[in-house]
Amino acid sequence: MPVVKDLPSFSSGAQCRNPATKSTSRSLNHRYRRGTLVTCSQADVLQAARINGDTSRRGGPDPVLVVGAGIAGLATAAALHKVGIPVRVIEREDGPRREGSAIGLWPNAFRALDALGVAEPLREAHPPFDRIELCREDGSPLRTVLIDECTGAPHEFRGVYRGGLLRALQSAVPRDCIHYGCAVSSVDQDDAGVGVTLESGDRIRAPLLIGADGVRSRIARALGLGEANFAGYIAYRGVAVFEGGVPMRMNSVRMLWGSGVRAGLYPLSATEAYWFTTYNSGPDSVITDPEECRADALESVKGWSSEITDAIRCTPAERITRSRIADRWLKPGQPFGSGRITLVGDAAHPMTPNLGQGGCVALEDAVVLARALRDAMQPAASTSAADVSTMTSTAVQAALRDYEIERSRRVLKISVRSNLMGTVLQIPFGPVVAARNFAVRNFLPVRDFLDHASYDCGTL
Repeated sequence: MPVVKDLPSFSSGAQCRNPATKSTSRSLNHRYRRGTLVTCSQADVLQAARINGDTSRRGGPDPVLVVGAGIAGLATAAALHKVGIPVRVIEREDGPRREGSAIGLWPNAFRALDALGVAEPLREAHPPFDRIELCREDGSPLRTVLIDECTGAPHEFRGVYRGGLLRALQSAVPRDCIHYGCAVSSVDQDDAGVGVTLESGDRIRAPLLIGADGVRSRIARALGLGEANFAGYIAYRGVAVFEGGVPMRMNSVRMLWGSGVRAGLYPLSATEAYWFTTYNSGPDSVITDPEECRADALESVKGWSSEITDAIRCTPAERITRSRIADRWLKPGQPFGSGRITLVGDAAHPMTPNLGQGGCVALEDAVVLARALRDAMQPAASTSAADVSTMTSTAVQAALRDYEIERSRRVLKISVRSNLMGTVLQIPFGPVVAARNFAVRNFLPVRDFLDHASYDCGTL
């Protein structure tokens, strides 16, 4: 495998490749190796990484390598940095992710964000919700759940832009530790550390690898974990723009339940609102054209309350996303990593969105993992920064396996509950739907409605 050696060092002003930050100097944007153009971002990470075990030219401890710069990856990087563990993030995309539209953050997520020190900007930008309105497809009410009626109140629940959450997490990470345009091809490991081969053929080393590369994780695949299982339905999501102001309560989430179809929406600002629809479909259904996606989303809620159809029509087509809903259940009390490799977020435990917990538990993962590694290194921690590379293989693996066992127990319950909830809500048979609505209206156990979100991941 080709190895890059002795790459020129970068000036302190050089930046990684980023569409939003362009340099007019070619010398700062590119480096050459054997006549081949190497992007600044890729060259930088290779120059800074441990190459062929040679650390003689480097003055600090080897950084932990995180693969993926989404919510899970940036949260993990922020957590590791906060406890003094050097970290480097590599991302296959050419710049910061512009993924998704919005995400609901429940109390467990805000506890994790508080531990990371990045919660306040999100609180300032997004007002809290205090109720969830469960409705029929025509908008008529079934049941209103006041969030603080649930056990464990007061509760904090806000809808935030995914981009805003990513920026908040990135603000807690050193700017020069995130490197774009670095797609992973394969990984291997030995007692001394982990080797990563990029799609370019270049090779880097790290003392520890954390896969945060999403549902289709290559790191999870390398660990032998199976593909996520299709749940039987498709989701459309988007952010609607209402120039005259959002036509809904600013403090409320609206859920519309039909026969084999669901929808929901909530405000993100005075003029924008997040919405989603889900409908039953086969696994091979594919639509890529933005306007066709809009038409398909509208068809799924044809004849429904105008609040959801208006939201879809008021969404720029390019801001509508389509995804297959899938999950993978972890074995409770069992590790899912191996050696010096572990996983966080969707790479470890993709789940259906029915409880709104995918991103929330990814934030929990970051805090729990960083604390496990910090505690394992306490006896040998230096006054400057903890050096993971000096830890024995036994100590590293014990810390990672303890983290994985704890998380598998926590996440399995949520994954199963979310899957079952989706199965019930996607039932397409009229009599069963009528019985479901009757039960929700009269017997829904409100006190336990948020027990899955009462978890506290602790502090760092």
